[in-house]
Amino acid sequence: MMPMGDSATVDASINFRLGSDYYLARPVPAGIVNISNTPEGPFLVTYFQIQKGQTIDASTLLTWRTKYLDLDDVFNSKFLQEIVFGGVESDDIHLTSDAEKLLEDWQTLNVRYQSHLDVNSGPYCVYNGQLHAVWKIYDDYQLAFVQALWPASDNKLLGQMGTSGGIVNSSASSFVQTNAAGNGYRCHGIAVPARSYSETFTPSTTSILNISRSPLKGMRFAIKDNYHIRGTRTSLGNRAYFKTYPIEERHADVVSNLLNAGAHIVGKVHLSSFAMMEHPTQSVDYQAPFNPRGDGYLITGGSSGGSAAAISSYDWIDIAICSDTTGSARIPALQTGIFGFRPSTNSISSKGLVKSWPVMDTPGWLGRDLERFPDVLATLRQSGEKHQSLTEQPLEILYPTMDDLIRDMALSTGCTFRKVSIKEDWQRTAPVEEKDLQQYLYNTTRHGWYYAAYHSFDDFRKEYKKAHGHGPFVTEVVRWYWSLGREITVEQHQEILSRLSVFKTWFTDHYHPNGSHNRVFALHIDTTLPRYRDQYPGNSNPDVPGLRATYLSAILEAPELAIPISQIPYYSRITEREEQLPLVVSFMGAPGTDMELIQWTLYGLRKSGRPTKVKTGKMAF
Repeated sequence: MMPMGDSATVDASINFRLGSDYYLARPVPAGIVNISNTPEGPFLVTYFQIQKGQTIDASTLLTWRTKYLDLDDVFNSKFLQEIVFGGVESDDIHLTSDAEKLLEDWQTLNVRYQSHLDVNSGPYCVYNGQLHAVWKIYDDYQLAFVQALWPASDNKLLGQMGTSGGIVNSSASSFVQTNAAGNGYRCHGIAVPARSYSETFTPSTTSILNISRSPLKGMRFAIKDNYHIRGTRTSLGNRAYFKTYPIEERHADVVSNLLNAGAHIVGKVHLSSFAMMEHPTQSVDYQAPFNPRGDGYLITGGSSGGSAAAISSYDWIDIAICSDTTGSARIPALQTGIFGFRPSTNSISSKGLVKSWPVMDTPGWLGRDLERFPDVLATLRQSGEKHQSLTEQPLEILYPTMDDLIRDMALSTGCTFRKVSIKEDWQRTAPVEEKDLQQYLYNTTRHGWYYAAYHSFDDFRKEYKKAHGHGPFVTEVVRWYWSLGREITVEQHQEILSRLSVFKTWFTDHYHPNGSHNRVFALHIDTTLPRYRDQYPGNSNPDVPGLRATYLSAILEAPELAIPISQIPYYSRITEREEQLPLVVSFMGAPGTDMELIQWTLYGLRKSGRPTKVKTGKMAF
């Protein structure tokens, strides 16, 4: 047994089960929320924070239940067996006879009044007279997560958080792994707090309106495991990397901003090792997650496969933070039929993100509901960041291949559209002698990406070898990246960066002349076809030369939004029947038009009758 020193912490959480659902409960800070005159054994309660002089009638209770409790996936009707009215004594409020009758119908056995309590309304557990906040445990049966997290119980901030339901949402908080195992094969048990803790149950019986608050308050986020979270280690999808570096003492800026906005971090999700394009058959250290779409055996794409699997599989996750180098947000969005966003480079702080190609890497995110993207962007983007408007002039959509979405967006937003060829335009107007764009940028991947992918981890390889006397294990695709990257000279790398800069300047001058930002590019992310997780791609990824579609926004430092628009049938060799494959395209705006791009897309989708949300499971629509 490990000795308990001064710094040891004791996990005071308890667990219980309601039908097939499992729960964890942990004490709300001692000395603040003790409930007197209760039995020693655990029992469930629903807590309502009440104002003195308030009248509680049946309409009020029913509204609170239908507007908040019944929409909370953690809530169960068994929590209604006991009701606790906090902040008042029995003679401070008027509980009407119709309210008492409604409580009888709810099979409420007891009503308590606790004037000293001041916590958020919602479901709780009481054990030994102390109120415990409850967390529901979900199985990660798609293997999206590599760490299940919740706030550390010994956090010094807990004693100051009496109104938070015992849940700490602050950049000062630290995290630990939850002590809940999943019931599925090798899956984590992910603990999620009650959504009702983040709601304000207003006293009015005629209107239930939330008091002004952060739009992200109470939203649940999964974080890609190349971001640092205080109190945890970062794996980068590689066991050797996980063991080499200590527990992190600071959050990545993205994580801090989310916590300060009231969001809940519930875990870290899988990524291809070192954020490189790793096929599931090559994911040796950590098994690749499963894609729920179609027959269930398609790849999720990378490197943000865990982020995509979580969003496309689980209704209990709202947003998954990922990163994007040359497609890591947009390719998984394509494969799993969800929305994905790569913001303008450097518009969001990347401090605390482990980068693979620093000049290209940026935070990004994936979600099912595009309506939430503006709030996420507003929370994460750096203060003082300059923003450009898409509507300063009549908008024009430029496209290489026509799609029904382009026509719908043009008609619904009143803009025009025009077919263009970047290759042909370069051939006519290139500022250099080489008029073949494919040839001019031929070495982008090898001299750019592979060089950076190798040298970004020079220190890691040195530190690991110093500690162990040999190099770290990495998967075959990483070995291949690194073997090519180490052969590239600094001069070769600088040359391709120079060429990318020339291309960026030409593109901006040609398509956004005189600083205009009134054009949006419609892009096809990749070919839509079934890609199975058991189809071994060989011991190396193809060394694709030239300009790839997913490189474009990264080179231009521009925002790009992946949009699921429909589904197409395919014959599955797994189920031996027709299944549905998501169809996803993207819009790219000028640098700095991030918010405008999202809002314009939302407006066009709504007005044209296209969905702004997708479902979890086999089919996106």
